[in-house]
Amino acid sequence: MRRFRRYFLLAFFVVSNLATAKGQVPTLRGDKMLDCSGLPCVDVTLASGKHLRLLVDTGNVNSVIDTEVAKSLGLAVAPAKGADGKPLSGYGISVLTGVKLGDASLGDVKIVVMDLATDVKADHMPTADGALAYTAFKDRLLELDYVRRTVRFSDPLTAELACPGFCGTMTTPTFGKRGPPIIVSTGFSVNAKPITAQIDTLFSGTMLIYPPSVKKLDLSEEAKTTKKQLFKYTDGGVDMMEAQSKTEAFGTLVLAKNAPLYFATSAVHLPDDLFDATVGHELFEHSVLSLDFHDMKLWMTKEL
Repeated sequence: MRRFRRYFLLAFFVVSNLATAKGQVPTLRGDKMLDCSGLPCVDVTLASGKHLRLLVDTGNVNSVIDTEVAKSLGLAVAPAKGADGKPLSGYGISVLTGVKLGDASLGDVKIVVMDLATDVKADHMPTADGALAYTAFKDRLLELDYVRRTVRFSDPLTAELACPGFCGTMTTPTFGKRGPPIIVSTGFSVNAKPITAQIDTLFSGTMLIYPPSVKKLDLSEEAKTTKKQLFKYTDGGVDMMEAQSKTEAFGTLVLAKNAPLYFATSAVHLPDDLFDATVGHELFEHSVLSLDFHDMKLWMTKEL
């Protein structure tokens, strides 16, 4: 789905860090998962000793911070350029130096600098200084433990990790034929029908089914629902149609029964039939979500 405004249009950036020894079982470190307007965020410390509250956003390719926050940090900001090479007014590029979450280091993280405060004030974005995108965790194992309320990650990996059970395969198709690369995984299902789904920790719902997949998933009757639900942090605030599923699952792990199931309205940005659905916070919130960005695998566990 389209993030708060337009930062998904920019080229994405990655940072290399020191690798762990080959074959080593990764140690996960991190800190508390905080709540920013009901969605996951973390308190990070910079090399300067200053703190930022950043959302954990697996639905976007660019990490971002607010323009005024960048000024208060004294960051050097270069002009951002679009795909055509021309400067984008109101957007800049900078680097957060020495980013740490608890005792875990992400090193330097490249960021897009833009006006987020306006969206926060209008309640079109959760209250935060910015967001860490999935690219900030390149080659690492990222664990979002919604049960114990922690966010932990490994050092960059060089050796393949054995899957601890059933795993989905992650890929990075674009969101729409001309959109940015996003994280999509196999392994999820609705009513025992397998789906490919975008992993978006800042989508506050359970599962959003896109129009081309409704019929093949036998959800035509559910899609006739007249009940609407507003998602204020998606596409600048959009209504979706709310029905109910029998089950929403990952592998054999049932994540929810008789749970809300959402369908796109005309206001929702669509992915041009490149995948079936987006899964989000409401589906993850009683589970542990693990994303291996080295081997591109995903797995989940759930507290009984």
